[in-house]
Amino acid sequence: MIDRILRIWSRVETVLIGLLLLAALTIFIGGAVVRALSPADAVDWAEEVAIYCIIWATVLSGSVLIYERRHISTEIVVGLLPERGRQVLAFLAMLLTLGFCAVMAWYGYEAVEFALMLDERSGSTLRVPQAWAVFLALPVGMALMVARLLLMLLAGTRSIAGDMLTGAAERPESPPEGDRG
Repeated sequence: MIDRILRIWSRVETVLIGLLLLAALTIFIGGAVVRALSPADAVDWAEEVAIYCIIWATVLSGSVLIYERRHISTEIVVGLLPERGRQVLAFLAMLLTLGFCAVMAWYGYEAVEFALMLDERSGSTLRVPQAWAVFLALPVGMALMVARLLLMLLAGTRSIAGDMLTGAAERPESPPEGDRG
């Protein structure tokens, strides 16, 4: 059941990330075309909105990368360890990642509150509150990663870096034995 939730969750996030990047590309190109063909009709907010889309897509991709076990891992030292040492190190790395993401979600939330208190707004004619457009991406992305990591732990996953345990990245569609929930 948890594996199915994780797969559906990844599909939804992947589609959302794709839509955000497509929107960013469309806005960038549209803004450039309007500036080139009709400078009088150009808007000052096109690049700003495109950057917001890219920020959100980037932060949301962390959760998908966790599920696909594609986060960066250092393999030089890990490769020298015996199998049991690699397993322990992979599990500790997963717990450390969980702790880091939880702390970043908390501080990201505080940054949102601070930006709201200061009423920070963009410099364009949109006057977008930066708390919602920029700062909220961090706590949302980190909270999604925390939730994903907790579900993966519940499903029995002991590593977010497939390379650490096996020497080759493992796809989430076929988790290693013992990682099935």
